[in-house]
Amino acid sequence: MNERRNSINQGGPVAAMKEIPGQKIKMPERLTPVPQTVVVVDDSATMRAIIQKELDVAGFSVVAFSDGLDALSSLRWMQKPPDLITLDIDMPRMDGFACCQRLREMEAQGQFGNVAAPIPVLFVSANDTFENRRRGFHLGSLEFISKPFDRGDIAAAVSKVLQPQSTFAGMTALVVDDNKSLRNMVAACLSRIGLGVLEAGDGRQAFELMKENLAVIDIAIVDFDMPLMRGDEFIHLARQFPETEHLPMLSLSGADETQAVLRMFRAGASDYLVKPFIAEELLARVQVHLQLRRHMRYLEEMNKNLYDRAVNDSLTGLRNKRYFQEAFDEMFARTKRSRSELSCLFFDLDHFKRVNDTCGHAFGDYVLKTIGSLVKKNVRCGDLAARFGGEEFVVALPNTNLDQAKFVAEKIRALVEAHQFSDQGRHWPVTVSIGVASLVEDQPTSASGLLQLADQALYLAKDGGRNRVEAHTM
Repeated sequence: MNERRNSINQGGPVAAMKEIPGQKIKMPERLTPVPQTVVVVDDSATMRAIIQKELDVAGFSVVAFSDGLDALSSLRWMQKPPDLITLDIDMPRMDGFACCQRLREMEAQGQFGNVAAPIPVLFVSANDTFENRRRGFHLGSLEFISKPFDRGDIAAAVSKVLQPQSTFAGMTALVVDDNKSLRNMVAACLSRIGLGVLEAGDGRQAFELMKENLAVIDIAIVDFDMPLMRGDEFIHLARQFPETEHLPMLSLSGADETQAVLRMFRAGASDYLVKPFIAEELLARVQVHLQLRRHMRYLEEMNKNLYDRAVNDSLTGLRNKRYFQEAFDEMFARTKRSRSELSCLFFDLDHFKRVNDTCGHAFGDYVLKTIGSLVKKNVRCGDLAARFGGEEFVVALPNTNLDQAKFVAEKIRALVEAHQFSDQGRHWPVTVSIGVASLVEDQPTSASGLLQLADQALYLAKDGGRNRVEAHTM
């Protein structure tokens, strides 16, 4: 148990794994409620006291040191590594950057912690420059606090690293770069906002991952200069998939690689970042694109729901009458042009009024819904089934002659007769009568004419005693 908790604490926000085809996605981990330990390193006793008091109030356990050398020598003997370290940059004997660099070397050499899950470091300094932020980021620091800071800033920054947000939980980023350290830093940043991460070391590996995981990747962050396949080549290939049409792809390139940026955009990149960059810049760009992607998905889902309501019958899940009539007209015209077969089934429930009067309308709705489900399961993908109104149903069967259509009709009739209609303690036997008509056999001049012939055959079935199939005859 202690080993598992240690691995989580050391890993910070990127510790758990969720397996999907081809690779495991690094997922943000919900941390245990055990108080987390923060090491505070600052040569100012006043500043150490301020930081310690703020973190104590926020529920963190704090260990303080006056300089980097004291901290490093003491860390070797700690029973377990801390969950996070705050480092002042300007300190005597050893500055914060040198201390962090030595810490990373100790992790790499197996002398301390876990190189696969480096300890998060938060730099605290009055010397807040882009260069210092960049150096901190490339040493694995995901936060930088500028002195003087306001009350609550330190606790908020520490919480942001150790207790990542779930803003984009359920979304996944593909990070493609041949520099493993950079991939790890980008993954750690992305995990703070809830993203799962897939990693690739070159464009070829990334392309295979893209093929396997098109449905789950929400953003790709791609370096330009890589072995085996460059970033622009990967983006060009990835854009061939229809699913990637609106997928945001961020290009990574050096400050002197203007032509590389242009090549990435020509291949289909959506945005770019110039190396070296800082965590805030990366997260700002990523969040803008993910918010837009989430909004587009919301609109797509809304449009899909509106379309479903417009063309489907809400009770049975089959197409509605309006959609059927329009689609059947088009199907009829295509069949005439290709001189192929087309048949139509028209059927309704026998004595359905008795079902409603005896068992109630709720039971009647259950019967209609069940028949809709039976029809759906027993017609082909290219067939067109609809609730025509009330207890009436219709099925259009392309490339189907009269005998084949009668076989389908008889199958549906037998399935309905054999089904045990039972709901909330009520039971009732249900049967259907089905009329069948065929384009080749009956030669109607229009889709509505073929439908009318099937309707006439339905009345023959009713007159013949119900619960039967009848075909229209010339």
